Amino acid sequence: MRLLNETLESITGLNRADIENRKKHMNSLLKTPDGLGKLEHISFQLSGIDSDYRVNKKAVVVMAADNGVEAEGVSASKRVITQYVVEAMLKKEASISSLAKTFGSDVFVVDLGIDSDKEFLGIIDRKIMRNGTKNIRTGEAMTREEAIMAMEAGIETVDRLVAEGYNLFAIGEMGIGNTTTSSAILRVLTGLPLNDIVGKGSGICDEKLELKKQVIRDAITVNSPDASDPIEVLHKLGGLDIAAMVGAYLGAAKNRVPVIIDGLISGVSALLASLINPKIKDYMLPSHIGEEPGIKWIMKNMELEPMLFMNMKLGEGSGAILMFPIVEAASNIARDIRLYPEV
Repeated sequence: MRLLNETLESITGLNRADIENRKKHMNSLLKTPDGLGKLEHISFQLSGIDSDYRVNKKAVVVMAADNGVEAEGVSASKRVITQYVVEAMLKKEASISSLAKTFGSDVFVVDLGIDSDKEFLGIIDRKIMRNGTKNIRTGEAMTREEAIMAMEAGIETVDRLVAEGYNLFAIGEMGIGNTTTSSAILRVLTGLPLNDIVGKGSGICDEKLELKKQVIRDAITVNSPDASDPIEVLHKLGGLDIAAMVGAYLGAAKNRVPVIIDGLISGVSALLASLINPKIKDYMLPSHIGEEPGIKWIMKNMELEPMLFMNMKLGEGSGAILMFPIVEAASNIARDIRLYPEV
């Protein structure tokens, strides 16, 4: 709890003076005013984070954990798939591994609660619950203390990577059942109808989709989370992966580095983090609108405008990493474009 409190107290917003200086500089360049549109606006945000920001090293951080609600049959995949995908990531054979190779990024996988006793070579071992979280249909996913431990693991992971020179992050996840836990959180935080926010996740049929919605209704009834307390909502309905992603967003803001939101689960974590400390949103960048319907409501709630429309369903940070070259371009334009000549 100490690290969490220290982190929250240390977070400050963007430097508005540096943003104004960047705007003046951009208007002096040899181009149409606002001619580069969103690239310029990202450049302004980056300058508010760090007046001389330049992308150094890029990291995708994947938080991995199993979710007890998988036992309710809400996913097309069994929980062992969490382990299989993580093994593929560590061997650089997963989808995110290919994308990371393309964009010159590294991938770091953090084990918060993969249901396996296997030792994973190359993983960041921060296991908090050996079998993953408990079934939210019958009780709390984890204790408040366990949720905070996972959040602090996310903070510490970013702290360590920033110390190693990484200064652009994408936040992803791997955990069977986590579209159910994240949709349950979103329902409590927004009050939106389940039909508007619950999707087919790993590719379930219509019958399982209705089961998924009922499991979420039951979980909310059983746990009765207080919507005004984001950490209570998290520990009662969420997952260790979601909690660690919340911590990663906090860590990015603490270290004044930009962080990119991925799809639904990453987005729910971003929403939780912004409710815990609104200043954190200054360091966040949206990426894509995935196929899970809840993500569009998250973006609307956070007043963020996604830039990519790729029809992606995967997770893992695979949509967020596509923003790396865009952010890198935005960080360079103020340096590379010639000044407008005096005429």
